Amino acid sequence: MRRMAEEIQPAKEQSSWILSWLPSWCPTSPSQLKDAEEKMLKSVKQTFSRQHVRISGGNYLWTLAFSTQLQPCSPTNPQPEARPTPPLVLLHGFGGGVALWAQNLDSLSSSGPVYALDLLGFGRSSHPQFSTDPEGAEEQFVAALEEWREKVGLEEMVLLGHNLGGYLSAAYTLKYPHRVKHLLLVEPWGFPARPENPNHNSIPMWIRAMGAVMSPFNPLAGLRLAGPLGPMLVQTIRSDFKQKYSSVFDDNTVSDYIYHLNAQTPR
Repeated sequence: MRRMAEEIQPAKEQSSWILSWLPSWCPTSPSQLKDAEEKMLKSVKQTFSRQHVRISGGNYLWTLAFSTQLQPCSPTNPQPEARPTPPLVLLHGFGGGVALWAQNLDSLSSSGPVYALDLLGFGRSSHPQFSTDPEGAEEQFVAALEEWREKVGLEEMVLLGHNLGGYLSAAYTLKYPHRVKHLLLVEPWGFPARPENPNHNSIPMWIRAMGAVMSPFNPLAGLRLAGPLGPMLVQTIRSDFKQKYSSVFDDNTVSDYIYHLNAQTPR
């Protein structure tokens, strides 16, 4: 296993006046995201490393790595030489991040190596400009995962994807089947081809105009535009998270983490 890259401080990039105004409106920052992630990961008992893995184009993927060492053979504990276990690689869903696996990491890493990474454009990974073409954007995600695999030095892996991560796991497996030992999909997304609409002209003009106006915006833009009301908005809309993590946290740790994941100014 190759040594992973060092932690990288996000580069400051020039942006429009709207984006430069958002940080003062949104109560978030990269350091607050880091603190929120660390608070989530305090519940993990297994030892792990966390680093940015550099890929091309100045991009990087934030990665947690858990490694399990086999017990050495001895006269009282003879063991046959075992083949290395393909590591389990976890890909989160839309709007997620590595720390949302907090309740699973100890059990999953008890039997073999595990990696969890923030997808390109999410969490503490780099946020590049994505193609407006769906196939082009998909290729960016898949290429980033393949470069990450090469950098970390994995020949083969067990790929587990949730939600958007499930869709991307399947897309990666279709392109690089020899790199995936097993594919595990948890509530995966699917995107059917856009159907041809013979009744397009029957759609009211105001609906088409609204669609044209909203199409350039990221689905998470509303959370950033909510400004100081954002944290309360997440707590209200995703109140289910507090119940799902009630065995670990009895406060708003999870909703705070989700807020800071998704309220960052696009870079």
